[in-house]
Amino acid sequence: MKKLLGAFIIVSLAVVTGRYVYLELSRLPFFNLSEVEIKCPENIDRGDVLEISGLKIGESIFYQDLNKATDSLLEIRGVQSVKIRRLLPASIRINLETDELVLFVKTDKIYGLTKSQKLLRVANPKNILPVVTGLSVVKSQNVRDGNIKSNMLDYFDKVKLCYAIDVYEEMRMLSENLANRLSEIHFTGSDRIVLYFDPGGVKVLLPLQGRRKALSRLSVLDFNGILGNSGSFDMTGGRMVVRRRI
Repeated sequence: MKKLLGAFIIVSLAVVTGRYVYLELSRLPFFNLSEVEIKCPENIDRGDVLEISGLKIGESIFYQDLNKATDSLLEIRGVQSVKIRRLLPASIRINLETDELVLFVKTDKIYGLTKSQKLLRVANPKNILPVVTGLSVVKSQNVRDGNIKSNMLDYFDKVKLCYAIDVYEEMRMLSENLANRLSEIHFTGSDRIVLYFDPGGVKVLLPLQGRRKALSRLSVLDFNGILGNSGSFDMTGGRMVVRRRI
């Protein structure tokens, strides 16, 4: 019995001593956070990531709340996963993964549009993607933490974004050449859409209802070399295509 009691005391002292040593070592300036490595898509500002995470430069990496930082970063619109790990002696690495950007949206500024129909602020746009125009203006003060509040776009604009994604995805399936040339998707009124193609600024007017059939005819025109690099095409008249020179 005395041996068991003695063993218990020794183990307890070892645990307490180990904990004390850990706490003392973790307070050493050697482990104070000096660098945060951030890996994230270009549409997310790294300064915003650091601020939202709550990580503090100059404090021990062992006293940084990584669980809280993860939960906070997951609140950023479009972020799907967050991985954070400590790197001895004084660094922390953050890895963010988001939805893929499929289009840009232009209102008062340029924003990124993801496949899940979320708008994200783009710090330094490098992707070459078509721009969606003809929406309501989203004012800068309505942007928080790099994301647009969902209630800042009205119902009709949200529907237009769905149409824009559908048009671009359909075009990519029909003709990679057309998809690569597409520079702008402009909404005019409630039932029409205008597409602009590079080079030369070819203009194509499509109906929103029946747009897929119109896109299919458009891909045939391009395949046969009729679309060309200039001109205006009105495809809102069913099977009739009206071509005008610009």
